[in-house]
Amino acid sequence: ILMHTKDMVQKMNLEVIYGDTDSIMINTNSSSLEEVYKLGNKVKAEVNKLYKLLEIDIDGVFKSLLLLKKKKYAALVVEPQGDGRYSTKQELKGLDIVRRDWCDLAKECGNYVIGQILSDQNRDVIVENIQRHLLELGEKVANGTIPLNQYEIHKALTKDPQDYPDKKSLPHVHVALWINSQSGRRVKAGDTVSYIICQDGSTLAASQRAYALEQLQKQAGLSLDTQYYLAQQVHPVVGRICEPIEGIDGVLIATWLGLDPSQFRAQQQAQREEEGDGFLGAPVQLTDEEKYKDCERFTFTCPLCNTDNVYDNVFEGAGMMVEAAMMRCCNLSCGGRPLDYPTHISNKLLLDIRKHIRKYYSGWLVCEDQACQNRTRRLPISFSRSGPICPACSRSALRPEYSEKALYTQLCYYRFIFDWEYAVTKILQSDERGRVKKLWKAEMEVYRKLKDVPDRSLLASGYSEVNLSKLFQAFTTLK
Repeated sequence: ILMHTKDMVQKMNLEVIYGDTDSIMINTNSSSLEEVYKLGNKVKAEVNKLYKLLEIDIDGVFKSLLLLKKKKYAALVVEPQGDGRYSTKQELKGLDIVRRDWCDLAKECGNYVIGQILSDQNRDVIVENIQRHLLELGEKVANGTIPLNQYEIHKALTKDPQDYPDKKSLPHVHVALWINSQSGRRVKAGDTVSYIICQDGSTLAASQRAYALEQLQKQAGLSLDTQYYLAQQVHPVVGRICEPIEGIDGVLIATWLGLDPSQFRAQQQAQREEEGDGFLGAPVQLTDEEKYKDCERFTFTCPLCNTDNVYDNVFEGAGMMVEAAMMRCCNLSCGGRPLDYPTHISNKLLLDIRKHIRKYYSGWLVCEDQACQNRTRRLPISFSRSGPICPACSRSALRPEYSEKALYTQLCYYRFIFDWEYAVTKILQSDERGRVKKLWKAEMEVYRKLKDVPDRSLLASGYSEVNLSKLFQAFTTLK
């Protein structure tokens, strides 16, 4: 019935943007409330003609909608006031901020971001306002100007605290037991417990560093774990809401909040790899800029002026103004030519490659759930189809912090920024190629030698090759 209704609505030249169980959402592309209701009533009449035991009705009209996933959306609901006037009310369904296990700080920040996205402002203004708000929030958290009750996380007890088998890993149970050990109020099944994650000088997981607000205020040696709240409360909420917004990603949000963006960059890269693997031939369809977007840029410090030069291509400029990127130092007053130091560049490149190979072989695993952020080198014994199950949250899978694909892409990027022949073919017109070849013979030779450095590493990598003799070796032994 749902699919038939969708097809019928599309034949009426209307766009169905979502459908689920017993409802569909239609984009009318109209800003006139009268016209919207007219179209809605037309669809209603056509569908109701087809069924005797089924009747649909207009459940609501949304002025704007942020649809994240199935049964997860935020919208501005239009409420008619008569005489063509109307008011709007925000409606949230299935979003993180309606759950109790997020502190008020994260919820308020999420509500602000949703309000911006659903507003009538253009995208650039929305992104600018979100950036300003997150920068201010990061500063306020660091300066300690936000009331402590904003950090409280509330969770209900499903049984009496003493009846939980794993009391240490459940923060609300841990705090409930402390409350019961004090004289006065006792908490039991059905009660809601509030707690705050603190720094207590230990290296325990965040779930084992939960304390009551009263403990934080009175107990010496306790301080608010600001990193936890920014990284595992505010960031996941804002990150999931902003996922469909072009120009905002997890790395950018982390930077605005004053967090180290490297851990979020690895997570984002893994997500992109997963999305790319889902499409046949996806890596081939990507441009060089898209393919190497998450790679670490190659930097070389000028020996003359100590300025860091960042390189992400062979050539700079366009047309007659094109020249090799390493022809001159980015510090205009320097006048130095990085290309005159090929040995220095080669050594720096080799050190960078070794650093990334070391990073891969260090074998760190991170939980794919942003709210958990568990990081370990120990492989757990529990597995699911998605991979090893995180022992900290027992829900999500552990993923390599730096995957073999990420390493291979990084090595390819190093080859790309020194691949003179590829850049000449791609960027220059056929008549310009001859001129460049004659003018920059020495420079071309330097680039070729530098390209040999990542080429040797790629030659030792088995990531992009399938050895058929090894693959079928098991079958040959059966003869």
